[in-house]
Amino acid sequence: MALGIAFRACGNRLTGKAATLQWAAGEAALTGVCRCNNVHMCAWCGTRILAVRAANAQLMADGLAAAGYGLHLGTSTLRHFERMPFGSNRKGNRHGLVAVLHDGWRGAYGSAGRPWRRLRAEFGVIGYERAYEDTWGPDTGFHLHWHTLWVTSAPLDEDGQSAFRRAIATAWADGVRGAGGYEVSQTCDRPDCSCGGEGHGTDLRPLNGDNPGDAARYLYKDGDKGTAKIGLELSRQDLKSGRRGGRLGPWELGDAAADEMATSGGVPGVFTERYRERERGIYGVRKQYRTQNLNRLVKELGIAQDERTDDEITDESGGLVPILVIPSGTWYRHIARVPGRRLDLVKVAEAHGVGGVRLLIESWGLRWGIDVFDPPTEDEPTAQAGENEATAVAAAKAAELLARPVARTFAEHVHRARRRQAVDA
Repeated sequence: MALGIAFRACGNRLTGKAATLQWAAGEAALTGVCRCNNVHMCAWCGTRILAVRAANAQLMADGLAAAGYGLHLGTSTLRHFERMPFGSNRKGNRHGLVAVLHDGWRGAYGSAGRPWRRLRAEFGVIGYERAYEDTWGPDTGFHLHWHTLWVTSAPLDEDGQSAFRRAIATAWADGVRGAGGYEVSQTCDRPDCSCGGEGHGTDLRPLNGDNPGDAARYLYKDGDKGTAKIGLELSRQDLKSGRRGGRLGPWELGDAAADEMATSGGVPGVFTERYRERERGIYGVRKQYRTQNLNRLVKELGIAQDERTDDEITDESGGLVPILVIPSGTWYRHIARVPGRRLDLVKVAEAHGVGGVRLLIESWGLRWGIDVFDPPTEDEPTAQAGENEATAVAAAKAAELLARPVARTFAEHVHRARRRQAVDA
């Protein structure tokens, strides 16, 4: 269903001349393949990166709470209807809900604006960590919103919490109005509604307190942390579904689009169209953002954080050893373009090791030592030359494949083509 080149290449296109299957003690991974690191679209990369970010958010929240800072979990939403487009943040083409969401935040809480300065002065706001989420429903359209962990210099009492909620709600409503969005819900006439009559555009829950029924269980009480963590609430949309009936989260929308394409013979329908609309519009949207002041405070307090880059997180080769080398010809002809085979390789390796992988390869009609190879070692060609010349030659060929330079990227090809055109001109 997807149209993005980098996303479609994830786990499929080789970075060099061969792919390597690595394994150790029930774990396996394919290396030498591209990774898109797209947290919004890719279920493989996104789940791994978001798991680390969720753990970081949880460690930060626990550390700040223990140090006596005030924590408040907020949600900021837009009024939306089915006809409204997802939109785009791209320069020169800003429009739709995603543009209103970002411009509204900048107008409400931009560091150079008066509302932000008032929040800092009146409530002791130090900073925030903000996470983006969206869902889609056939009746309601796209629902875009922010989840925010607000950090204050000290916990607020009940009156202070109410005043803080009204202040950020007013700033959010003014910011969305200035960005050209619909009026944000600030009143509600539903009897016994959880909003208390203050509308549904902004929600704020205190995370400090001793009441067992309080939202503070996100941070305290080990028994509760397995089911409700602040890190999961901020980061792991991949584990959440649309709360209202009929709404679909990103992975669910992708599943619906895949089923639709399969049953329609490849003809895009409403699910595929909305999936592609989101794919185009999500470009440049930050999944998670933490203010500099908050980052500085976390470092000053010595709160541990996983500082690996996205590339390091999605590289699963750590601690694994190579067990199989697959040349590019075999990879593209017999594995990458045959649905299910990449996953089969990993799963069989995890469950049955090298023996199971060999049986699987042979069941596909491939020959070990000709179509695929044992991984090379430094002394393998000489050590095995007398015992098994064919194996030694295969190992040398595999080593040569791995030693070849990495294939040029698409950007390099474009650059070289433009340079040739300029020379010719």
